[in-house]
Amino acid sequence: MSYKLQFVKPPRPILLRSLFLMVLRSYGLTVFLMFITGFCCAQEGVVTYNISHNWVKKFASCEYIPKADRERYLYTWGGQKEYVENAELKFNATANRYEITGNQSTSTYKRREEAYIIYRDREKNETFDVMTFLTKECVIQDSIPCQNWKIKNDMREIAGHICMNASFYDTIKGKDVIAWFALDLPISIGPDKYCGLPGMILEISEANGALVYTATSVLLYNENLEITKPLVKKKIKTINYEEYNKKLMEYIAECKKLQRPYFWGGVSF
Repeated sequence: MSYKLQFVKPPRPILLRSLFLMVLRSYGLTVFLMFITGFCCAQEGVVTYNISHNWVKKFASCEYIPKADRERYLYTWGGQKEYVENAELKFNATANRYEITGNQSTSTYKRREEAYIIYRDREKNETFDVMTFLTKECVIQDSIPCQNWKIKNDMREIAGHICMNASFYDTIKGKDVIAWFALDLPISIGPDKYCGLPGMILEISEANGALVYTATSVLLYNENLEITKPLVKKKIKTINYEEYNKKLMEYIAECKKLQRPYFWGGVSF
């Protein structure tokens, strides 16, 4: 099974009409007016996320590892508290930038300080993603790849915004991903590399909660918010997403042969 990435076009009018009607039926006129007002509001701001790492669920998701080895990992790491990081997504009408800003965890595990900035120029449909991949720092320059989401009908509130859920299956890492996107923030962006939904993604849950990104605040501005492109070393290696995915699949295949978690050794969960 191949992992297909594509640039997702803006939501079609028929989809937006369906969302409007669903909000009106479910939450009434007041929330409906908030929803349509959001389309006229500022398209600039900062979203703060908490990122929770659940070790028990991470190891449980590696079904290719023998049960005895998974139990050994769980015995060693299962007592660890969830490791929680903070991240920010800054955005304006043409670009967005996502990066880790710190951690608030009391876990004995400490993530190494590594380059990781996801920068997207939506006006030019270009990425300039800076990251440490397989222990080496690189830049990924390509058109913006978005996931192939299936929109569902559930709704809930996150950070003061009414959200609808959607899902897709990550065929490279072998995990289900659930997203919750804000109906009143019609910007097709989200935390990390996630995008392609009719509204801003305020929560992501990977592999049944093994890794969860949750927005804790959404600040909108009416003034111009500058989004700067990351500065990198002149000799840094540049690749595209086809090359990145190929190397990632080769690395995960090797980890499966060795029966070890792929998220140890330079690849994120």
